[in-house]
Amino acid sequence: MKRIVVFGNAASGKSTLSMKIKELTGIPVYHLDKILWKKNWKRTSEEEFIDKHKEIINKEEWILEGVAYKSTYKDRFEAADTIIYLDTPVEICKERAVQRAHEDLDRPNPFVNKGCPYPVELIDKQHEVIDLYHNEYRMLILEMIENYKKQKKVFHLINDEEVNKLLEALKL
Repeated sequence: MKRIVVFGNAASGKSTLSMKIKELTGIPVYHLDKILWKKNWKRTSEEEFIDKHKEIINKEEWILEGVAYKSTYKDRFEAADTIIYLDTPVEICKERAVQRAHEDLDRPNPFVNKGCPYPVELIDKQHEVIDLYHNEYRMLILEMIENYKKQKKVFHLINDEEVNKLLEALKL
């Protein structure tokens, strides 16, 4: 495991899992939200994102967490040796999104750029994003992952117990 993709819905646990894997392996983490979003949630152009994405996937080791532009999925999966998909239930993602928004009141989220808070008053918008991902992106990603099961290590994790089992296996 040297090139790891961590995919999943908003607030599914991608950043947290990626940082735990980094602690166990020393592999650097790249948070796609830090590339995708500039201050005040200004979106990076697809062209600029693709260039930065290519720089990362050409490195020898990485943990790449996030979703971002669909146009980069295939390249990301092709370059990876390990694909981890967090298929966290929508209700849990929504609960975590609310929790994250409240935590942002005390300290900025370290996995996004400065000036990109998750305001509590926009939690309904975050819930819409979670529903959109679940209803439109989830099946696309599951189909893509299916194509890589014979070539790569693929983990489809549906709950915290499975996440913890993966982490325990990595400790060994």
